[in-house]
Parts: sequence; C-alpha cells; structure tokens
Amino acid sequence: MLKSAVISVGKEIVGGITLDTNSFFIAGYLLRLGFNNRHIIAVDDEKEEIIETINFLLNKVDVIITTGGLGPTFDDKTMESVAAALKLNLYLDADALKFIDEFYTKLYNQGRIDEPGLNEKRRKMAYLIEGCKPLKNSVGAAYGCYIKYQGKHIFVLPGVPKEMKPMFENEVVPILKEISDGVIVALEFEFKINDESVLGELIDKVMRKSEVYIKSLPVGFESDSMGVRFTAYGESESKAKEKILRAKEELENLLKSKV
Repeated sequence: MLKSAVISVGKEIVGGITLDTNSFFIAGYLLRLGFNNRHIIAVDDEKEEIIETINFLLNKVDVIITTGGLGPTFDDKTMESVAAALKLNLYLDADALKFIDEFYTKLYNQGRIDEPGLNEKRRKMAYLIEGCKPLKNSVGAAYGCYIKYQGKHIFVLPGVPKEMKPMFENEVVPILKEISDGVIVALEFEFKINDESVLGELIDKVMRKSEVYIKSLPVGFESDSMGVRFTAYGESESKAKEKILRAKEELENLLKSKV
C-alpha cells in the first residue's frame, strides 16, 4: 500500500486564522483511492521550513501533496521551495503565461480589476518546476504541477479551496488512480454494548488475527450501543469488504460469548 502525506502551507493556517479544510478534503480522497495517509503537516510561508518538510517526507511516503503558496505575492514560495528541495530549476511555462495573461485581461474587460495582462507579480505564477506535468486551474490564475521524482509523486496545488478542489478532482485524481495499487474501504456497524473497555479487549483479539483496522466510536454510557468502524485494504473493493465482514462476524461472535 502506498503511503501519502499532505502539506498545508500558510501563515494563516499555522496561526489559527484560517481553518485548514484542504487537508481534510484531500486525506479523505486519498483513503478512498487506496492510499495510507501518514501525515498532515501545516507549515509557515518560509522557504527553509517548506524545504525541510519536503525532505523529511521524501524519506517517509510515496506521495506528497502541497496546498497553498502559489499566488503572486511575496509570501507565495511553495513552487520555488519544492523545486529547491528536489534540486530542480524553475522554468517559465509558455502555456501558463498565456493563460494568466488571458485570465487577467478577461477580469479587466469585465470591470473587475484595473489593470489587464501581465506584470511581474502575475508572471511569477507561470514559473513551474522543470520536468513537471502542469496542472490547469479551472477557477483561478495559478497553475499547479505534478513531478515524479526518484519514484516519489509530488503534487503542488493552490490553497484557495474553490481552486484546489476542482484541480485535485480533474487533474490529480486520474493520476492517483493510475499509481494506486489497491483500495481502502471503511464501514461502520452498531454493536449492542456501551462499555468501550470491554469492547476494546475483543477488538484487540480480532485485529491480531486479521488485516483490518478496527476503531470503536463511543457515545457515552447513556446509550446501549456503540458504533465500530472497520477499515481494510484490498486489491479490489470486494476483497476489502470481504476482510471487513469476516472481522465483523468474528467480533460479533466474541461479543456473544462474552455476554
């Protein structure tokens, strides 16, 4: 099973000003696509910190996805930081440059901004990492990019959720489906027990003999039942579900004998 990680870049994220919904969205998708997401890391808009985080994760996971830091301002440093971490250069992408020119000219013609075309700050967003696959932005101006580097897969995405989500679904998901070697399925069931300490012993027994991760979801002693989530990896959805149903049956039998 391939391992993954998400990096959310932004002073407003680490400072508690902006809620990081991007990592939640991406991590949920990664699970459904069969990736074992191991890290969600928020970092400041500092080049050295981004480089340090990338280098740390290159030794830990197979897929790294960054969000944020692709805009035109001085603190948008993610693209150059990822390039530096991989010891690669940036290049001025002609298609991205043309797109950005047309994007701002369109906004100008609509009366939404005061200056059309390109300037130094806007040109900045057209610099991508050499050897990458550019990822188109269907909402905003900044392109993302995908790099395959020494067997690792790195995706650099914008931070604005309304830009990140369509780029992720349209540009990134097809690539992830190609490189994924299986699927992960998670199912929840109710069990007639309200004591997590007792249920926990039985869960331990089942997990020692299966390939299923089992997590109780307590709601308090006022209820007579408790939810349990079963998560399993398989070459296909049906095989993952088979593992879950076997583990569920075993837990039910242990619970019956305990009662």
